[in-house]
Amino acid sequence: MIYMENIAICLVAPLLIAIFLLKGETKRFIGYYGVGILVCLLAAYINSYVVTIILSNSGQATMTTEQSVVQLTPIVEEIMKTIPVFMYIAIAAPKRSSIISVSLAVGLGFATFENICYITQVGAGDFLFTLIRGFSAGVMHTVCAAIIGYGLSVVYNRGRMVFPCAFAILCVTSTFHGIYNLLVAREGAIRIIGFVIPLVHATAILFVLMWNGGDTITEKQ
Repeated sequence: MIYMENIAICLVAPLLIAIFLLKGETKRFIGYYGVGILVCLLAAYINSYVVTIILSNSGQATMTTEQSVVQLTPIVEEIMKTIPVFMYIAIAAPKRSSIISVSLAVGLGFATFENICYITQVGAGDFLFTLIRGFSAGVMHTVCAAIIGYGLSVVYNRGRMVFPCAFAILCVTSTFHGIYNLLVAREGAIRIIGFVIPLVHATAILFVLMWNGGDTITEKQ
């Protein structure tokens, strides 16, 4: 049995100490990195609860793992990763670049905790597969976090349009997440394609950043 709560405590405890010792951007990044860990834990609870509700209401004898990770998990996880960013925007009224930083911190914390739980559950005996899976899943969450952060940084001050735009952003990230989960659940070449897709998107994002001198957003004065 995996005690995810204990793992989360071990990871978050030193981050809490760091928060009191650090200042500025670094303090905020570390804080939301810890939030990402807790959000991942909460998302696991919600996934299990929603699956139970679906089974009890639909009369199905079971819900396959593939159905869960493709149809349910991406939606729940992307919503959970977006909520802290929304709260940060509502409370802090931040600069656009800070929104992206917070979203990336949440996504990285989420990916770290998920990978640790995965290794704890299945073991790390196959180094190559663990390395590939760790990089691909972590990069997938990072790409989704970048989409969320950049998207919200563009639309957060657009009045009533922010809600439909945020919904559209969630649709994009949930679809991307779902496609990744669907592909890596298969065998052979399809799984390899699934592993490669996040890396291709991350490379494209890095290329755009480098092409624009590391700054894709012009801050409002």
